[in-house]
Amino acid sequence: MDVREHESLKTKTTMRIGGTARYFTELKSQSDVEEALAFANEKKVPLVLLGSGANTVFADGEINALVARIAASEVKVDDQRVTVDAGKNLAMLINELAEQGLDLSSLTGIPGTMGGAIFGNAGQGPKGIWIDAFVISVTALVNGEWKTFSKKQCEFRYRESWFKDQTEPVIIWSVTLEVPKKDPAEIKVEVLRLLQKRIETQPHVKTAGSCFKATADGTPAWQLIDKAGLRGYKVGGVEVSEKHANFLLNVGGGTFADVVAVTEKIKEEVPEIASIEMRLINGDGSLSD
Repeated sequence: MDVREHESLKTKTTMRIGGTARYFTELKSQSDVEEALAFANEKKVPLVLLGSGANTVFADGEINALVARIAASEVKVDDQRVTVDAGKNLAMLINELAEQGLDLSSLTGIPGTMGGAIFGNAGQGPKGIWIDAFVISVTALVNGEWKTFSKKQCEFRYRESWFKDQTEPVIIWSVTLEVPKKDPAEIKVEVLRLLQKRIETQPHVKTAGSCFKATADGTPAWQLIDKAGLRGYKVGGVEVSEKHANFLLNVGGGTFADVVAVTEKIKEEVPEIASIEMRLINGDGSLSD
């Protein structure tokens, strides 16, 4: 495991905001994972896991942590059973499986990696299809021990999972899915349709993706943010998207403080959607509330 010091994080997240990691590494094997945990314990710093940085914003300045990107991305296909490493880009996986007549098209347009998708049970809205619909099992390192979790043990809910509930680091390493078969041409048509829908309704610039979860009754966050008159609301270089009010954009020179200020304004004006999806990582490696 190669550890680098004072690594820039700005280019490692989709919002292009953040300072430097005191320590940074990439995890390519299970032994790398074990070494990363040992290193973080030795240095007495938190371990912050990163996939593609699609929903993460780091504080400016130095992050006193070991930031570890999961780089393993192998895919093994056995008929309809697909085992995928956590670092695999979800969009690439969907396209590769489509070529083999395996249909994950319902997850089209979701940014990030397989590990992040499992952690937050990524998918469509509250009444749509989520990744747990395909999960058979998940392998992860928990309390220094490798374990394989059944779908039931993962305790998936809307944008939640058992892994997300834990206070100590849980490192998702691989996922086994049961993927339905379909004609490759039909899958590709559906992928293109869903991509076009996303292009028409969501911004595709410097953004960390959806900011807030829907309410318990399924009301989309963007509707409530829009109703509160916050579409286009801006602090510094961070703005609530005019195109989709649940997306925050870095419109130029945005800072972590700007992101926090905008999210706090939304939580103040629309308290019923105070549950945030984005990970805001403080300088000490902790999550902002």
